[in-house]
Amino acid sequence: MRIASRRGPRLRLLAVLCLAGVSGASAPLVAALSPVPEKPGPAGPLSAAYVPTGPCRAAELIAGAPYAASGGRSRAGAVAVRYEDAAAPVLLAQAPAAPGAGFGAALAVGDFDRDRCADLAVGVPDQVFGARRPGAEGHGAVRIYFGSPTGLRAGWTLSARDLGRPYGTDRFGAALAAADLDGDRDDELVVGAPGLEGGGGVAVFGLEGRGLRPGPVVRQGTSWVGQSPAETDGFGAVLAAGDLDGDDRAEIAVGAPGDGPKSQGSVTVLDPVARTADYVSQDEPGVGGSPERLDHFGSALATGDFDGDGRHELAIGVPGEEGDEGASTGYSEGAVQVLDGRTLRQTGRTWTGRGRKGPYDRFGAALASGDLTGDGTDDLAVGAPGRSAVTVLRGRDGRGLTGRGAATVASPLGPDGQFGWSLAVRRGGLLIGAPGAAGYGGAVALLAGPDARAVTIVPEPVRGLLGYAFG
Repeated sequence: MRIASRRGPRLRLLAVLCLAGVSGASAPLVAALSPVPEKPGPAGPLSAAYVPTGPCRAAELIAGAPYAASGGRSRAGAVAVRYEDAAAPVLLAQAPAAPGAGFGAALAVGDFDRDRCADLAVGVPDQVFGARRPGAEGHGAVRIYFGSPTGLRAGWTLSARDLGRPYGTDRFGAALAAADLDGDRDDELVVGAPGLEGGGGVAVFGLEGRGLRPGPVVRQGTSWVGQSPAETDGFGAVLAAGDLDGDDRAEIAVGAPGDGPKSQGSVTVLDPVARTADYVSQDEPGVGGSPERLDHFGSALATGDFDGDGRHELAIGVPGEEGDEGASTGYSEGAVQVLDGRTLRQTGRTWTGRGRKGPYDRFGAALASGDLTGDGTDDLAVGAPGRSAVTVLRGRDGRGLTGRGAATVASPLGPDGQFGWSLAVRRGGLLIGAPGAAGYGGAVALLAGPDARAVTIVPEPVRGLLGYAFG
């Protein structure tokens, strides 16, 4: 489908704080963590929007750099943690470091062990157990770090073995999400494994009880899902969670951006407790457009209450969508569609890039929701990393997303930094990843406060796709 975008008024440009990657790492800033036992341990809730209330050392910024060198190993990965009570960041890394593991490619934050301290889950999707086969994808793992009054400490490792499965080229941990799926007032951890044989899958840890105990592995071919998978679907490559139907339990939205014979893409909303699944694509009634080659519908997902009705809506990124200028290349203008959480039918218009637009913008490649304007209603941030820009759409009580007062923020780091590759809302501010900045060392920007205008560059002691993911 071809969509003509509309112009609209802009909001004031918010402040930008950039954390640019620089070569080298200062030894005092590196947290050398001991090897982690590969077995599940005690755990509890996990939520990307979690705000700790206990006597904990709180982190104000957690950013992944999955291509960072660590322990003399290239692309082993690292995670930069900036605590609220310290000026200098701390680096987390595996010990021993594994070359090419991609530690930090996905992040999620929450209270796993019910001590009211924020814990951290780190995706390591390219981790290999045993000998690495040339050209093969990683087995994958998820590392758990527990919060405490003194900061994060090394915890457990989760992998396919905890699910009773042999290691395969699953890329386990390529995506992470968390929410209370069973209504027991703690959160579950959802792990994407898009390389799992049979088109990908998701694993749920911690259902119906305390701890990260292994739960079901859900695939397209699972009996209560009832889909016909293909190996290239990438089911589980993207995850989001929220209470879409208003029953006080969260559901899981699973992106399969490679679904379809031409990678048109799809999204499936799962309730693993009720064992229900709802399939969504541009080929379904109530969803605008038509599926086209390399649309990659479902490449980004976010849930948020954009209309103030107490239920979440589901925002879906379609970064390969054609605009009125693009060709079916999968790297065109891009679009975002927002669905009512209960009906999964589209609400409002299909959003495209604001202001200057063109092919290869990839508008909708990243999404994040949260109240950025202080009016009590969630707003939606949309990344267009091909253009190095981010657009903030305002939520309105009773109306949903609107272009009135929207802002498009251009990169302060130049046009080639992939500004907008990743997004996260943190305490009313918007974190923006630019992993291509500084020669792919990476950078992070923070949009903070409606009245702040200064742009400050703050060096970080790590480089290697810094800003690829946030916690």
